[in-house]
Order: sequence, then structure tokens, then C-alpha cells
Amino acid sequence: MIKLMKYTYILETEKIKEELEKLWKEYQKIIKKKDANWEELNQARAILFITGDIYCEEISVGAIEKRLPNLKEKLSLIEFFSLIDQGSIRLEDLRKDVLFIRLERFYRIIKEFKNKHIGGKFYLGEEEFIKKYNELNPDKELKIGYKGKFDKSSIDFLNRPPKNL
Repeated sequence: MIKLMKYTYILETEKIKEELEKLWKEYQKIIKKKDANWEELNQARAILFITGDIYCEEISVGAIEKRLPNLKEKLSLIEFFSLIDQGSIRLEDLRKDVLFIRLERFYRIIKEFKNKHIGGKFYLGEEEFIKKYNELNPDKELKIGYKGKFDKSSIDFLNRPPKNL
């Protein structure tokens, strides 16, 4: 994760893509492992949370937003996303700016990663993760769902003493 942050800071897009792929492969290796243990599953959970939620939703967006004022043509974050997502004819002119090209490349890498889908209804293979996590969870009353959210009926776990005390 440190390397991913470093490459994000210097906007080294190919290295960002490589680091995300390494994390994705590690996550997939754990999820596909038939005899994954509780510790490994929590490693997968950390990868899923850090890459899917924190990195893609917050850090990458902040990295783009921070650099937008340095473009030759000033754009808001929404304008930037819209121009790229809609394939605007303005892109041809905007791509004359080297920083815009790097930001666009970065955004496309993040978007591609964020939209990874390996079946099921959730992205990043989260359905398989949820199933394994709930099976291996030592606290059988505590069930998680999409994006690591706890089932409302098991949320009272915060009021219970930890089992290992």
C-alpha cells in the first residue's frame, strides 16, 4: 500500500496500475483458497476495504481534485469526470495538456479497477468474500454484508464483551 501511495503522489500511472493489480491478485488468491483461515480472510477484507472504498473512493478522487487547478484549462471535479465519461469532443484540446493526459490515464485506471466484476451482484468479488467471511467468523452471531456493513440484527456486538478476554 505504501508503494501505491507513493506512485499516486508522483502520479506514476503505470506503477499505480501494477500496485493495484498486485493487491487484486493477493485478494483473489485468498478468496479462491479452499482452506483460507480467519487471518487470511481478514487480510482480504483489508485489501477490499482499502482499495475499493478508501483508495478508489477517497484517495484517488482527492489526488485528481488537488491537481485540477494546475491544468491549463481549469475544470471542476465534476466537469473532469463528465468530460471523460461522456467522451466529449473537448478531450482533443484538453489532451494538449500533459497533466490532463496523466490525470485522465489515472482516472481510467481507477475506474477500471473499481468496476472489476467477477460474477454475482457485487463488484470486486465481494459476494464470495462475504460468504467465506460469515462461514469462518468465530462470532457466528455477527454477519457482514455488502461493503463490510454488519447485519442490523447482529450490530449489538458492540455491547458485548470480547470473547478472548
